Amino acid sequence: MLLSTVNNSIGNKKNHITVEKLSKLFMKQSILSDLDKYIIDTIQTEASQEEIENFKNKFHIPTENINYVLSINPYK
Repeated sequence: MLLSTVNNSIGNKKNHITVEKLSKLFMKQSILSDLDKYIIDTIQTEASQEEIENFKNKFHIPTENINYVLSINPYK
């Protein structure tokens, strides 16, 4: 599951995120926190296409929002 992949990558458990936070990250925020940037990088580099597709379908995330997150450079 995408949430598990992200949270497993975050070392500090107090920084682990919820499904709601992960869903909001796909809503094209213009200002990203350092944690948001790290999460996006993790999604881009560690998540499988199947995890992303399952998350998209389960939480009704528009494909264009998924594509946006996968295409941005979070550290720019």
